[in-house]
Amino acid sequence: MRHVFMQRLFYNGIILTQSKNQAQASAMLIEGNTIVAVGADSEIVKLREKNTELIDLKRKTILPGFNDAHIHVWKVGQLESFIIDLRGVKSIIELQKKVKAIADTRLPGTWIVGRGFNEQVLEDKRIPVKEDLDAISQHHPIYLIRTCAHIASVNTIALQKAGVTSSTVAPPGGLIGKSANGEPTGIFYETALGLITTYIPPPSKEEYQNMIKVGEETMLRFGITSATDPAVHPELLEAYLDLDKKGEIILRFNLMPILLPDGGAEPYTVPKKYRSEKINVDTVKFFSDGGLSGKTASLKRPYRNSSETGVLRLQRDQFLSMAKEAQQKGFRIGTHAIGDEAIDLVLDVYKELHREFGDTRNRIEHFALPSDENIEDVAQYGFIAVPQTIFLYELGENFINSLDDDYLRRCYPVRSLLNRDIHVAFSTDAPVVKNINPWNCIKAAITRETNMGNKISGQESITIEEAIYAYTMGSAYADGQETAKGSLERGKLADFTIVDMNPLEISIDEIDSIQVDATYIGGEMLYSKFYYE
Repeated sequence: MRHVFMQRLFYNGIILTQSKNQAQASAMLIEGNTIVAVGADSEIVKLREKNTELIDLKRKTILPGFNDAHIHVWKVGQLESFIIDLRGVKSIIELQKKVKAIADTRLPGTWIVGRGFNEQVLEDKRIPVKEDLDAISQHHPIYLIRTCAHIASVNTIALQKAGVTSSTVAPPGGLIGKSANGEPTGIFYETALGLITTYIPPPSKEEYQNMIKVGEETMLRFGITSATDPAVHPELLEAYLDLDKKGEIILRFNLMPILLPDGGAEPYTVPKKYRSEKINVDTVKFFSDGGLSGKTASLKRPYRNSSETGVLRLQRDQFLSMAKEAQQKGFRIGTHAIGDEAIDLVLDVYKELHREFGDTRNRIEHFALPSDENIEDVAQYGFIAVPQTIFLYELGENFINSLDDDYLRRCYPVRSLLNRDIHVAFSTDAPVVKNINPWNCIKAAITRETNMGNKISGQESITIEEAIYAYTMGSAYADGQETAKGSLERGKLADFTIVDMNPLEISIDEIDSIQVDATYIGGEMLYSKFYYE
């Protein structure tokens, strides 16, 4: 068994601290789970004790652990091991074959669930309808979720089990796809998803916990040490807290309970705040609109070549009332807002909350298509923006096909946000995207290129230094924990990653080739590509 030292000294390295006071160093001394000194080898080596463990970095690079400020942790684990991963399928025929291969192994009546199709990359250029899924099975209810998780397709037996007919009315903030004769097409949008999901047996607490653990293991491999799970319902929250009380949580989590369930008539109760070494619960989550790639984000103008303007999911009065209750109980607010119509609504409510409660660091998740006025409001009131530049790479071709030129010009305008000194926290929103590697998100923030090589609003490009900062200190600030993590400084948590290349000394094309050699949380190495001698 490996001996555990109270002190560890990392030296002969390149330490990109993300501290404004000392940008780079070569040595770092940690004691227990805390950093006690950072500086030059000659200074820090003098501080070691007799039994200090010495780790020669051999000029490897250390950075603070990445903090994905918006990632659905359990869903990452779910797609790894529990449901059908449809990301990357190129046609409805391929989708049918992949789902049928699983359905054929399941007992009749068992729900078949998959996620990840994107009609823009399908040869068919359309969302599957019930007849497409009926061809897979008429004995299994099938529920296939679009990559954005705001749209889903079902087959006829699923409609029957849910009791959805031509006379079914969609809940507020949702849509049911219907044919010219009024019959359901099998496509559901936004809150109307709840009409189906209510009938799908939910995972058990143990299954949720297994999904969380798989998600943690996946993130560790990419140097992610902290994450915000931004849509936690009561059963999932119970699973997280139970793991924490048993000492089985690995990463540091900021959990955001949702208050309005999809399709539900009654909101959830505002939960109790919670704080431990690994879990923080002090922010609640709302959804104001849908997804941009699926054209359900709420816009002021129609999508390109369309009369559609998306779906506004929140009613102002209910939103304001529930947000006030949460703020009165000490919670911050995080709201999903992508389209400019939705952003206007959220900022209107946030400004009223600010007048009553002051600066509570409320967050706007995504903030994809803000107007110049929106950006000024966020800067003036100190709200936090949590964008996902990886969307430009993985979903950018959807944006190009569905947004007019003006919307494209201001799509995920990170440069404009930083120019106004707005706090920006980077994230992936996985599994909306497949690649959770922070270096891919960082590269996308610099190149602004899609996976087809097309550039979106290149003037919004930022530097690699700014991108790394947004993924570390920016996300720590969004968590409200910038004094404890996010940079490598004396007194902060020893959460960091060791990588094989210095990102400041390589070309842009090489950024996504950076490999994680090791990931440490609280001074303990929890992932290693190889053991450091």
